[in-house]
Amino acid sequence: MIYREFQGQPISQLGFGMMRLPVIDDDQSKVDYDKVEEMFLYAYEHGVNYYDTAYPYHNGFSEITVGKLLANNHLRDKVNVATKLFTLGIGKPDFNPQAMLEEQLRRLQTDHIDFYLLHGLHGDQWDLLKRDYDIENYLRSLKEQGIIRHIGFSFHDSYEKFCGILNDFDWEFAQIQYNYMDHEIQAGDAGMAFAREKNIPLSIMEPLKGGNLIFPNYPKVEEIKAKHGLQDLSNAELGLAYVMDKPGLLTVLSGMSTLDQVKENIAIAGRCRQGALTDAQRACIAEIRDLVNHSENIPCTGCRYCTAGCPMEIQIPTAFRLYNEGKKYQNPSAQKRSYDRSCSNLDQCVSCGQCMDACPQHLEIPTLLKQVREYLG
Repeated sequence: MIYREFQGQPISQLGFGMMRLPVIDDDQSKVDYDKVEEMFLYAYEHGVNYYDTAYPYHNGFSEITVGKLLANNHLRDKVNVATKLFTLGIGKPDFNPQAMLEEQLRRLQTDHIDFYLLHGLHGDQWDLLKRDYDIENYLRSLKEQGIIRHIGFSFHDSYEKFCGILNDFDWEFAQIQYNYMDHEIQAGDAGMAFAREKNIPLSIMEPLKGGNLIFPNYPKVEEIKAKHGLQDLSNAELGLAYVMDKPGLLTVLSGMSTLDQVKENIAIAGRCRQGALTDAQRACIAEIRDLVNHSENIPCTGCRYCTAGCPMEIQIPTAFRLYNEGKKYQNPSAQKRSYDRSCSNLDQCVSCGQCMDACPQHLEIPTLLKQVREYLG
């Protein structure tokens, strides 16, 4: 394992993201503890010392599982645990950061959290947290007490808001979505450069874009790799190598779901070093980007005019987005989890036509929804 230094301590270049754990009967609340324990112990024994979870992952059972793993195997003081204050409920009467933290400590069976993040922060949330919850002094107090050791935030908003939040508090780290397809969205390359200027290391999520960059059934991708002499390099390694090449990182999180994935990613993390991406790999990635970005899709702009009067409250833009992602990467299985969660009522479309009347693109929406169901359902 290769390590990155953080405040004098080594952090494994590969971090274990505990959001896509194996489950029983496709129920996200039924984490398969035995399988996860085997994965967890293999990762620990091979040098992974950073484990990232969050309050809502697996409906709360990710934190519970991590707590059991640490307690049952006496590993709490040998690894770093990261979890997050879930900010979706800001402004609601029952939103209580202290109560949530106390619950997280109980779930994790610990008296402290090594890396604590404000979850999915954006500019408006940050302003509300400061104004209504005195979040800055609250976080500083928790650190002074040793309840949390390092303060950060995770992020899915614009570059400008990323810089604004980064400038507005004495953060120790931040977490962003980043991979070779998403290098110009959200914080992106520019945000990474800004964080380096401020000497704030970044934890990277979605380095393989939720599995999309595995390309399990995309012959053209394999042709491009062969053209550059990379036919023996796995798509996982190409994607992870791109991210691990970057300076200024804390760790690269992989949401691993099987023991084989754990083994493969650990092997990759032992080979990929900062500054080691080759010219052939760069050229190959550029061609794959071009291929993916020019793939056919449903030309939905996400304006949401179609949803305003839908009698069945179908999330039409979401369905089209997931379909497009599946088609772009030739990997519908990577969209299945989100599809099942957000689009379970597509078969309830009554073809009333109001969506077509509202659509600025004049899309044949009921017909396209059937197409989405056939592909992802």
